[in-house]
Amino acid sequence: MTIFFIACSKPTSTLGQMPTLESHLVGNRLSQASIAAKCMRYIAATSALCILFAALLACTAADEDPSSDERLLELEATVQALQESLQAVQSENAELNREIATLQQKLEDAESKSESDFPDKEQWSKSDEWSEGKGDKLTLPEGTTVERTAILAEDAGGVVHYIEHPGRRDRTVLVTPQEFIDGETPLIVSLHGYGGNSADHSAYFPLQERINTHGFALLLPTGSLDAQGNPFWNPTDHCCDGGKSGEDDVAYLTDLVTQAMLLKDFGHIYFFGYSNGGFMAHHMACKRLPGLRAVASLAGTSYVEDSSCDGASPVSVLQIHGTADEVIRFDGDAAEPDAQDSEKGDGKRAFYASATDMVTRWSQRAGCSWPENPEPYAILDLDRYTQGSETQTFRVDSGCPDGISIELWTGKGSNHSPGYGDTFLDELLTWILSQK
Repeated sequence: MTIFFIACSKPTSTLGQMPTLESHLVGNRLSQASIAAKCMRYIAATSALCILFAALLACTAADEDPSSDERLLELEATVQALQESLQAVQSENAELNREIATLQQKLEDAESKSESDFPDKEQWSKSDEWSEGKGDKLTLPEGTTVERTAILAEDAGGVVHYIEHPGRRDRTVLVTPQEFIDGETPLIVSLHGYGGNSADHSAYFPLQERINTHGFALLLPTGSLDAQGNPFWNPTDHCCDGGKSGEDDVAYLTDLVTQAMLLKDFGHIYFFGYSNGGFMAHHMACKRLPGLRAVASLAGTSYVEDSSCDGASPVSVLQIHGTADEVIRFDGDAAEPDAQDSEKGDGKRAFYASATDMVTRWSQRAGCSWPENPEPYAILDLDRYTQGSETQTFRVDSGCPDGISIELWTGKGSNHSPGYGDTFLDELLTWILSQK
C-alpha cells in the first residue's frame, strides 16, 4: 500500500503597526490556515480509507488462511497506527479551525481599525465614476499634487494661476473662468478632508468643471502634513493633538485669499469643505474672514467647546450631513464627562457638535431661531449609494436678517463618503452662488 503525504506549511508573520498592513498580513495567515485545514481534512479522509482498506485485508486474510496469525497481527498493528494517525490529524484540524476563527476576528478588527485610525481620509476613489452619465473610470493625471490639480483644472477649461506662500513655501492652484468680470466673479475656496489633497478633492468634487458655466473662480489649497504624512486642517485656536503640527490655518488661508485678491478683483468669497475641511470652513466663518458671505460644510461640524466663535458675524450656512455617517456622526459625539474625573476638571469632554447643533448655533448668531420640528421644503436625490430621494432640505423660514440663509440638508442613509455626482454639484453651487 502506498501512502501519499501532503506537507502543509504554517508560516507566521509579525503584524505591522499600520492597519492596512495588518489586514494584509492577517489575511495572508488566514488563507494559509484555511489551506492547511483543507489539507488536514484530506489527510483525515485518506487515513480513514486506509483504515477501512486494512480492515478489509485483515478479514480477507482470515478467511483465506485462518492459520496466518502473524499476518493478521501485522495488519491489526497497521490499523492501530492509522487510527492514531487519524486522531492526530483530527486534533490538528480542530486546532487549525480555531485558529481560522481567531484570524477572521483579527482581520475584522484590523479592517475596522484601518477606518477608525484614519477616519476622515478623503475617499474620492470609492466610486468608479464621480460624474453621472460618464461611463469611463476616473483617471487621475500623474505628477505632484499641484501639477495634478492644475491638469484637472486646465482640462476643464479653466485658467490656472499659482499662488506662492512664503511661510510654507508651497504653491496653491487658483482657477479662474475664461470670462472674468472684475469686482463680480466670486471666489470659492474648496477644502479637502483629512488625508486628502487638492487633486484628490478635485476628483471627488470636480467643481472646476463648472467654473465657466457658472462664472466663479476656485482656490484649491492643500493642508500641512501631520506626523504620519497626512494633509490636514487645524480648525482650532489650539495646537492639534495626535501628531499634528498645530499650524495656524486661519492665517494661512487668509494669506492665500489676500494674495488671490491682489491677483484678481473678486466679488463675494465662499468656503466649501468636506469632513476635516468642513470643520475648517466653519472655523473660518468664526474668524470673520473679510468678504466671506457663506460656508457650506459636508460631513464636518465644529467642536462642542465653541468660545473661539464668540462674536462671529452672521453668515449664510449650509450643513450637509448623512444620517449613516459613522466617522463624523450626524448626532455628534455624545461623550459625557466622567463624574469622578469631572470633579477634578479633567473628565472626558464631548468632542464635536451635531449637524443640528451647527444650524442652531449659526441661526442664533444671526438673530433668528432654528425651528424645533422643521418640515423639509424639498427632497432631493443626490446620493447614488442610497435608494430613492434621500436628502431632505430644511431651512429657517423667517426672522433672519436679509441675505442670511441657514439650511440643513439631511441625507437619510448617506454615509461619510456619499456617491455624489452632477446633481449634487449643481444643487451645491446653486445654493452657494445665490448667497449675495
